[in-house]
Amino acid sequence: MTMTKSCKKKYTNEPDERSSGGSEPVGDGWYKWKPYEQTEGALKQNGYVFEYLEPQSFDLSAVEPPSIYQDLLLYNQLTADYSWMGVTVAVNWALKWRNFDRVHEARRSSLLLPDSSFSGNVPTFDENIKEPALLLWSIKVPFDGDPPTSPPSSDSWTFDSDSEPCGELDLVPDYMSPVSAPSTRVIVFDLFGTILDRDGAINDAMRLLSPTHPDRHRLSELYLECELMRHRDNSDAPYTTIVQQALEDVCIFLEVPLSEVVLREAVQAILQPGLYADAEAAVGMFLDQGHALIGLPIPDAKSFSLPQLPSGLNIDDEPAPLSNLFSQNHSTFSSFLERCRSACSTAEKNQVLVTTASCHQVMEPASMAGFPTVLVRRPGDLGSRVDLRTSHPTLLIDGLQALPVKLQNTSLVHCPSPPRMQPPIGSLMPLRVRGMYQMTKSLGMGSSGRVTSAFHVLTGSEVALKSGTASEDTPDMPCVVRYEALVYSLLRGHPGIPSCKWSGLEQGSYVLILEQLGANLEQLRRLSRGELPWKTVVMLGVQMFNRIEFAHSRGVILRDIKPGNFAMGVGEKSHIVYLFDFGLAKLYVDPSTGAHIPYREDRVALGTMPYLSYNVDFGREQGRRDDLEALGNVLLYLLHGRLPWEDIYAQSKEAQLRRIGEMKAGSAFRDLLARSPSEFTTYFDHCRGLKFEDKPNYALLRQLFSQIMEREGWAGDARFDPLDGSSDKGTLVPEEYKFDARLQREI
Repeated sequence: MTMTKSCKKKYTNEPDERSSGGSEPVGDGWYKWKPYEQTEGALKQNGYVFEYLEPQSFDLSAVEPPSIYQDLLLYNQLTADYSWMGVTVAVNWALKWRNFDRVHEARRSSLLLPDSSFSGNVPTFDENIKEPALLLWSIKVPFDGDPPTSPPSSDSWTFDSDSEPCGELDLVPDYMSPVSAPSTRVIVFDLFGTILDRDGAINDAMRLLSPTHPDRHRLSELYLECELMRHRDNSDAPYTTIVQQALEDVCIFLEVPLSEVVLREAVQAILQPGLYADAEAAVGMFLDQGHALIGLPIPDAKSFSLPQLPSGLNIDDEPAPLSNLFSQNHSTFSSFLERCRSACSTAEKNQVLVTTASCHQVMEPASMAGFPTVLVRRPGDLGSRVDLRTSHPTLLIDGLQALPVKLQNTSLVHCPSPPRMQPPIGSLMPLRVRGMYQMTKSLGMGSSGRVTSAFHVLTGSEVALKSGTASEDTPDMPCVVRYEALVYSLLRGHPGIPSCKWSGLEQGSYVLILEQLGANLEQLRRLSRGELPWKTVVMLGVQMFNRIEFAHSRGVILRDIKPGNFAMGVGEKSHIVYLFDFGLAKLYVDPSTGAHIPYREDRVALGTMPYLSYNVDFGREQGRRDDLEALGNVLLYLLHGRLPWEDIYAQSKEAQLRRIGEMKAGSAFRDLLARSPSEFTTYFDHCRGLKFEDKPNYALLRQLFSQIMEREGWAGDARFDPLDGSSDKGTLVPEEYKFDARLQREI
């Protein structure tokens, strides 16, 4: 293996000596309130120090084939490079980004256009946003910067990252191995997806709503998610009402107008599914083989205009409740064997083959009830491709017509069970939120709650899920996740703000479900070995600036500008920078009167310490100027890889902030600007020259970015690649590692 670095580990009991950034000594106990420390070339955590040595200290050509100890050293290096604090996420995003179709370059260029600002010193709230603004204003700000009434405890600055989400959620069933089928006598059909083409009907409706949308698959996913959400919110509504509301939700998400005529046509398209082309012939072949055929009851059959079903299918006259279309049919399968014996009196449970295209509604409950299952996959279908990690089918087929051949030529007695995969590091106890989003692994823990990844059980689409509860120690403080959901509702509609799919109370926890995002900028910086290319910093900075300006135009200051709160999109949105995590955001203007919040001093510094503005370091109320100055600090950090005050320590947080503020006003900051493009000096001069209530000159600051792009020859070029190779340190992409034959082992 060719390596740029190797690592060793040593144990340490005593904290290292640290600088205060000045002539005064560091006081005792500085390490007690600092949860971890990161230095250049080393990571210290849990009592261990990981040090990186120069390449010449490890020469493969001069050693014998490696022992198990040397193997472990190499594996540790790969773990340090690819898994250390999010690098793996960034690698996955970067490889997908490079494979992304470049036909979307024209769309990228639109991201450099400025966001529309507002006239006057403070924004006004029109009818579309005044209601969420008033609601947000009426709620107590969870973290407003008020000094604590009592001294904080020793652990008040840290959060327990190992705690599970509060409240009780639905547990995912234990894994069920596929049920063997020695001989099949009865075949049970889940009609939707095997006989009736409901996916095709949904595609037809989506074509009516948005004829030019390039991703039909994503539109169908979106509709199914909206349909299930509507049913959860109003389970007693007629199905036609649910369909109509779900279609309206899709149009709102797509920002396309919806006429009454198109809406009626789309509703009728969904309510009129056709037969699959192979359904009639397959049913005939089953009958010829002597199988009894039973169809599961059709939920709310009176709402559908169904075609003539193939003869020979026995279907209950009593329709199933509408909930069976959206939830699992546990009650159906608990007594279904008796129904099967009415068609074949000697049938045993393992002789009843349940055939479906839905992993969640039918396959999982049928497997739990002990029935063998067949999963039918067709091109473009959705439900059959979702891996619930709870069960696998006895038989997987492509198209219904393949099943008669399989039954005739294949014994299903000892069907192989796929190997169980070990849960990934950071995985959670499997839970389901609202019965439709299944958690997978933890993404992080912050002041406002835990963030986990999850996927939709019907479509497999991935989301980010944030959950939290009100603090028991401060009962007068609102739940931060609920507060943050109100901020998202006020900032909705911007392409750089994640869309909120749902928010609300779920069995004791307040839950916020957001669209999935890719790697954040801190992860991309680590992927680039500490420094992003200059062009990438400028291109990112344009979008980051626009996001902050948009928030200000809605009356919101963010108060926590940091690389970890900006992330790239995924898929066709992988070129968009998203702003998220609004637990510290607040309104700076009263939406009723239009008055600016008052200036105050002796405030608690909120946000992330290295990026705070000069004024915040000295306890002054945060405003728009401080968001923009914090953005300047973030861009300097991405460009240089570190800030001069990052490794400054003191006896207390207040002392550290004071010393950092002094450095931002002294030679350390001037030297940093001297090593940076001249536009940064103008940028910080403007931000620090603003009074508290002054509106920043967004046009002037945006012009600085345009000036850089024109000087560098990037005007009109929206392409930026964090892995373009311009960094002297290179990147942590897998191609960088070449495996030596002596290190390969047979498994």
